[in-house]
Amino acid sequence: MEFTIYTDGGCSGNKRDSGCVGGYGFIILDPENKILIEGGGREINTTNNMMEMVAVIKGLQILKGILNVSYGGSVIHDCAVITDSKYVCENWEDYLPDWKKNNWRKANKKPVLNVRYWKEIDKLTPEFKSFRFKWVKGHNANALNERADAIAQGYIRSSQPQKHT
Repeated sequence: MEFTIYTDGGCSGNKRDSGCVGGYGFIILDPENKILIEGGGREINTTNNMMEMVAVIKGLQILKGILNVSYGGSVIHDCAVITDSKYVCENWEDYLPDWKKNNWRKANKKPVLNVRYWKEIDKLTPEFKSFRFKWVKGHNANALNERADAIAQGYIRSSQPQKHT
């Protein structure tokens, strides 16, 4: 059975280490496309790309927990993450295997940005029978993508500390 996670992240200011507020949101669906849970959180000193990745990580962590408690384990289920982040989708597909082979360095020998997030996603994805990313165009009338964005934006505007629900 395939479970789906819609994710989105954003940031006001988009400058690492300058006090910028970021938010992320995720929505987890069962194989019948019923919402199991949605949530998100807020972080300071972050970027859009970091928040996109945190949304994926938190969604995967929550789904793994749900599957292990209520569905016989995560390793017997498939997972699809649907995101409007080309940064996440394209780097995962095109560069991650080479980054790992090159000790988390790019072809130009410079360190991979956001490496701790890439490592966490890389650690979580084998926990599922199969895993894939699917890119969707943002702000294009996809209701669940819009909902994930609304969750992330709500946390950016919120004064609440980082938490997922």
